[in-house]
Amino acid sequence: MSVNSLSFLLTTIKSLEANAHPVWVFGGWAEELWQITQPRVHTDIDFLCPAATFEDLDRYIARTNEFQEIQSKRFSHKRAILSEQVMIEFLLVQRSDGTYFTDFFSGQFHLEWPADLFWHRINISGHDLQIASKQALMLYRQHHKQVEQAYLEFLVATDNGVKIASENGEMKNVSLHA
Repeated sequence: MSVNSLSFLLTTIKSLEANAHPVWVFGGWAEELWQITQPRVHTDIDFLCPAATFEDLDRYIARTNEFQEIQSKRFSHKRAILSEQVMIEFLLVQRSDGTYFTDFFSGQFHLEWPADLFWHRINISGHDLQIASKQALMLYRQHHKQVEQAYLEFLVATDNGVKIASENGEMKNVSLHA
């Protein structure tokens, strides 16, 4: 059985909240809990993190032995950790003038979230969970290609390149600049 179970999700949320890091369930788990999709094996956990910056979460990750940060997933809008070999991603949701938004890849793509983003809670197995709205989940799915394009533009702008496997299986960095 996968470690990334409903029980693991609930335990992770409880641990984060006990350490003053409230999160909203997002992504595949939120889609399943809203019954938008059928139950399935999950490869990761996605959370929305409402905050001006990741400073508090970064300090928490740095001081705990509970998680291991995934440095390759550290961006202006995202943090990722491993917990019991499960990847947990945090998506930063900021607020300005009453509007929630995420600036993906240092502003390469700006997404404004629906007003009901943080209004919902559901009770699962006696646990009260904060969960992203259905409208927010659909909006993100509709804009996922733009998020992917923003990532490519970010790589080009920062000349981070991509790693590809050579014929002998070794990984090498390839610049995206011509």
